[in-house]
Amino acid sequence: MQIKNKNGFFSLEKVPNIVFYIISLVMLGIPFLYYCVKDLIPTASGYYLIHYVYTFDHGFVSRGLVGEIISWFFDTVTPELIHNILILLSSLLMLSAVLCVGKSLSYVKGDIQKFKCVAFFIFVIYILPVSLEFYYMDIKLDKIVWMLTFVAVFLSDRKYAIWLVPVICVVATMVNPIFLLCSMILVALVLLQEFYSSKYSVKNGAICAISYISMIAMGIYAVVSEKKLGFETPREMVDYYFARYSEPLSDGMYEGFENVWLYDYFEPIDKVIAKSAVLYLQEYGVDALVSTIFIALPFFAILIWFWHQCIKNEENKFQKLIYFFCMISPVVILPGIILSWEAPKYYANSIMVNLCLLVFFIVKGNPAVLKTIEKMLSSIKEHIVLAILILSYFAMSLTFNFKGV
Repeated sequence: MQIKNKNGFFSLEKVPNIVFYIISLVMLGIPFLYYCVKDLIPTASGYYLIHYVYTFDHGFVSRGLVGEIISWFFDTVTPELIHNILILLSSLLMLSAVLCVGKSLSYVKGDIQKFKCVAFFIFVIYILPVSLEFYYMDIKLDKIVWMLTFVAVFLSDRKYAIWLVPVICVVATMVNPIFLLCSMILVALVLLQEFYSSKYSVKNGAICAISYISMIAMGIYAVVSEKKLGFETPREMVDYYFARYSEPLSDGMYEGFENVWLYDYFEPIDKVIAKSAVLYLQEYGVDALVSTIFIALPFFAILIWFWHQCIKNEENKFQKLIYFFCMISPVVILPGIILSWEAPKYYANSIMVNLCLLVFFIVKGNPAVLKTIEKMLSSIKEHIVLAILILSYFAMSLTFNFKGV
């Protein structure tokens, strides 16, 4: 069927908005059902088990909100219970993504060129290995954080529901403070853009300020609270929380918790950083180096070029500032890389954030972004072979290096 924008045989403008939500649900729901039927969604294991047995009995504990909520309903935590919770979280993440995808497509249905661009970039985000990991195979709390991020973005232009965004930001930070180093930048820049688009309204300015302050404050509190739980040793901490777990821990698990996974709760921050860096280089240095050289640096170079072009094509200084923040957003992930052992995951998160921002600006019709995309498409047409080689390179490198982040 030929689709024309206006005065043609068929117009997207005539399609009810609900259709785009249904299409999004089918696109995301069928793979989800496949993974459920095939029982491919795993249960938590290793270090990530403790997130589901934490409680606030000894005070607030970073990444402990999920375990605390579980304790309200279940005295004993089993692998089957965690597995079912992960399936539920995957379904909620899927539905939150459906809201954003359906909304984006329905907003641009009146402009076929925008519609094609938005559909293309949404498809790119969807097929990223890390996206599939979050939806179906992930056992980390990142799944919940991205679900809350999508909900916050969905509500960011709602007249009254936007006031829920600061609350969502606090909850996301309570679930996992890593929110501040990953998808937080997406929410922060979306709110800043809405503030600018509303012609600096007091309401949007207040929501920006409350969201930023509350996220940062909760992030700092999460780190400080780690030192005030009252446990003398990691072993005591593990024994206390895992008393609720139905299965015995192996000696290897105890060794991991005592020597690696929980030492940051008992050591000063400078020692934590030093030990984390040494352990990371010993275990994952080569993989991190490969990811940095062959994926992160080339991809971020393209992003820097893109946002720099947007800055050049924009006249308003405040809008230029927003694009500048987009350009330097990968810097936010550096603390996560230093403090954790998951550099590829942070790279993947930053790539997803930037692609989501790109979709957001296209949907909003930002002239500088649209002009830059037009320029980029012209360059691709002139150098089609090179463009295909670059896309193939990133497709293969992302598949092999971000597999299982």
